[in-house]
Amino acid sequence: MMNANDVLIDLLEDNRRRLHRVLNSMSDECVLWKPEADANSITITIWHIARIFDVFLTQHAKGDSSGEECWFRFGWAEQTGYDPSGSGQNGWGMLTGYTQEEVAAMPQLTRDQVLGYLDKVYDTVKEYLASMPLEKLQSPGAGFEGRYTKYQCIQMALLDNVRHLGEIFAIEARWNRQINQ
Repeated sequence: MMNANDVLIDLLEDNRRRLHRVLNSMSDECVLWKPEADANSITITIWHIARIFDVFLTQHAKGDSSGEECWFRFGWAEQTGYDPSGSGQNGWGMLTGYTQEEVAAMPQLTRDQVLGYLDKVYDTVKEYLASMPLEKLQSPGAGFEGRYTKYQCIQMALLDNVRHLGEIFAIEARWNRQINQ
C-alpha cells in the first residue's frame, strides 16, 4: 500500500519521465526558441522548474541555506558563471519575479545541462522523501514562517512542475505550427 511519500515520489518520477520524453523528441532549435521576445524558452522553463524544487526543498522544507541547493553544491553555478541568489521574488533566484534584464543575464543552457540539473534536483527530492518518515513531513517547514508543512512545500513545488510541463507542451505546439506554415 502506498503512503503519501510514495505518491509524491511516483508523481515526481512520472513528471521526470514526461519531461525527458518531450525534451528528447524536440530539436535543439525548438528547445532554445522563444515564442515572443519577452517569453521564456523551454530550457529556461526547465531550469525554472528545477530551481523551484531546489529552493523549496532546501530552504523551505529543510531550512538549509541557499548554498546547500543543488545548483551550488554540484557546481552548476561555477560551471555556468551564474549565481541566481538575490534575483526575483524574495531573492530566491528561481525566475519568478525576474525582470527582463535578469532573464537576459541568464546563461543559455543546453538541453543536457538543464536535464542534468533537473535530474540531480529530482534525485535529491526523491532521496529526501524516501528517507523522511511521514510524521516528520507533516511538521512545519522552515520557510513561509512555518505556515506550511514540509510535505506542503514539496507538494507546492511538484504541482508547479506539473503545471509547467503543460507550458512546455504549449511552446512545442507553437513551434511546430510556426515551422509548418
